[in-house]
Amino acid sequence: MILQAVVFDLGETLIFHTKGSDELVKIGHKAMTDYLIGEGLAVELDHVTEVSNSIYQAYSSFAEKSFVEIDARAIYSAILYHLGIADYADERLIAGTISGFYGAIVESYRIFEDSVDVLSRLRERGLKLGLISNNWSADLHQKLLRKYDLERFFNAIVVSCKLGIRKPHKGIFQHCLATLGIRNEASIFVGDDPIHDVQGAKNAGMKCIWIKRKDYEDVSMKPDWTVESLSQAESVIKSLLS
Repeated sequence: MILQAVVFDLGETLIFHTKGSDELVKIGHKAMTDYLIGEGLAVELDHVTEVSNSIYQAYSSFAEKSFVEIDARAIYSAILYHLGIADYADERLIAGTISGFYGAIVESYRIFEDSVDVLSRLRERGLKLGLISNNWSADLHQKLLRKYDLERFFNAIVVSCKLGIRKPHKGIFQHCLATLGIRNEASIFVGDDPIHDVQGAKNAGMKCIWIKRKDYEDVSMKPDWTVESLSQAESVIKSLLS
């Protein structure tokens, strides 16, 4: 194996959030409600929460089964419509609602202490770096990257909402490799999720390093290597270059 590129997952691989998912959603709904009230709209937090959760649950179930990713603008337009807001298709209002929800959530994200150093050293070794992230909001994705100036490390960044498909569909991995100009056998993927990352990468013919940050009951697709940190993943990558 002549390694030419390393492709990473983002959430829980390079960065992580400090609060539970339920708490993050509550924070987002409060900020979104405050934004809409600030726009002069008569909405209440409980109703916003109910409508948003209902639409998100229906969409997320569809996305997980179909691997189709819909841009958040369509989802939030639907939320505004079901809230009875006449300007539900107004792009400015949609963008403001999305920014309100995710802007608050970004504050709860932190970066793993070894992320920047590992990415820097791999770049110095002449490897191309790619990033593949499941995210239905380009706004959130960009905010997370810019918070820690991560964009500078990557030769290719692929986010599911822009491509229209999500991990573990092999197409999103193939798209990233095509952008990098690298064949699958000359690449390796690093991620934390046994389905989205391990299974997806293996389906695309890539070698895979699984960063096992928590226990899973069943891992149907076995990774090529299992580690517990980015630094350990870097050691595996270095061994392939020597």
